[in-house]
Amino acid sequence: MNRKWITVCLLGLLICIPLSQFVSGMAGMNRTIIIAGGPEQGLYRPLALSLQNVMTRIGRKSEVRTTEGTLENLKLVAEGKADFALFQPGAYEGLKRFEPGLLEGESRKIGAAGLERVAFVANLYSQPLHIAVREGSGIESLTDLQGKRINLGVKLSGDYPMARLLMEALDIEVGEQHSNLTYPELIDAFEKEELDAAIITVGMQARVFSALAKSGKIHFLSIPNHEALAAMELPLTPFVVPRGVYQFEGNPVPRNPIQTVATGAHLITSTELEGGLVERVTQEILSSTFQRENRLQELFAQGKSFANLKPFFPVHEGARWVYDPETRTILDPDLVDMWENMRSFIVSFLAAGFFGYQWFRKKQERLKENKIDEYVRRVINIERQQMNLDAGGGIEDLEKLQLLQDQLTELRQECFKDFSGHKLQDEPGTDCFLELCASLSEKLNSKMTRIRIGGDLQRLAKAIESESEK
Repeated sequence: MNRKWITVCLLGLLICIPLSQFVSGMAGMNRTIIIAGGPEQGLYRPLALSLQNVMTRIGRKSEVRTTEGTLENLKLVAEGKADFALFQPGAYEGLKRFEPGLLEGESRKIGAAGLERVAFVANLYSQPLHIAVREGSGIESLTDLQGKRINLGVKLSGDYPMARLLMEALDIEVGEQHSNLTYPELIDAFEKEELDAAIITVGMQARVFSALAKSGKIHFLSIPNHEALAAMELPLTPFVVPRGVYQFEGNPVPRNPIQTVATGAHLITSTELEGGLVERVTQEILSSTFQRENRLQELFAQGKSFANLKPFFPVHEGARWVYDPETRTILDPDLVDMWENMRSFIVSFLAAGFFGYQWFRKKQERLKENKIDEYVRRVINIERQQMNLDAGGGIEDLEKLQLLQDQLTELRQECFKDFSGHKLQDEPGTDCFLELCASLSEKLNSKMTRIRIGGDLQRLAKAIESESEK
């Protein structure tokens, strides 16, 4: 492959690779946004559907994916398979601490690099830890839980790591008397008196609490040192469940305010998602319309201070622009994102243009070098023609010589048009051309002079003869 094709291929790569990046970046801005919700009957799914409506309002296509819950949501975002997801902070770390074997399989394992791709958007509501106790079980305080039949929650749910944390704090070993029932199963177990207590960590609007309250067979325990427990664990905050929140008519449930701890329900996203979109979503979450639709009482009452409470992952740039407007750039974030997509393309295009110009200029110079050779050949051709006239001749040869002289003059003028003065000096081939032109011009002028003098002498001789004859 010669230098010409190598240069063409390099220029093609400089343009095509950034162009493909630019096109894929622009296509990414118009792709379908994936929102990981949760199980069909869970609390996460209604919020995910509400976020889908938000996407529609801001002009983006979206899709809600049904998942097993918080751990699958985290994995999807970490692997770039979901753009937004609802997540319980501390759940993944809790499972790694108490049941590491559950996370060893490829379908559940999340690498450190994947976790670095996860960013925080907003805290939507609190998920308080509840200790539901069956009436008649003999449990009146936390110390009474020792040796009782306790449901710790499904192992891959957010309930299980929180239950294990509480059991560790109470110094209770997990044994055969501890179960991992779903919410419908634990309600049925309470009805059949097959269960003494259940540890549940979910939002207060969950149906499981109203179902337990209607049964009239349960009460809730407080955690006396709940503030100390919250201080020891990063994701937790002290929390009070109001009296009668699950049943306020007749016998209120709970009978007294519950002193407990709570973790958040966080909306997470990918660090690679454009800041403008995350900013718009954060603004929508902080709007009263979204909060009323989803009954987010704490978010409605406390606003940004609650939305930005204890972020478990780094706050995404777009969300930070909402929480701290001073960090926002002057330029519109959508323009910044578009520029980020275009930057490498523009730089590479300019570089390709520069190298292309250099290549074109050198090519033109090489063509001019070839032209010098052509000019020299044409001069030599004129010289060959004049050599045929060396034997002498009449006035008709004078016309031929004059024609060759005119051709030589035109050839010099053509060369001067192609080459500027300094290039004529810099180009070695032009010296040869100009010397040949000068030498040939002298020969032509000399021959024309001889022919003219010869003609004059002939005319003079004829005149003298004519006079002598007279």
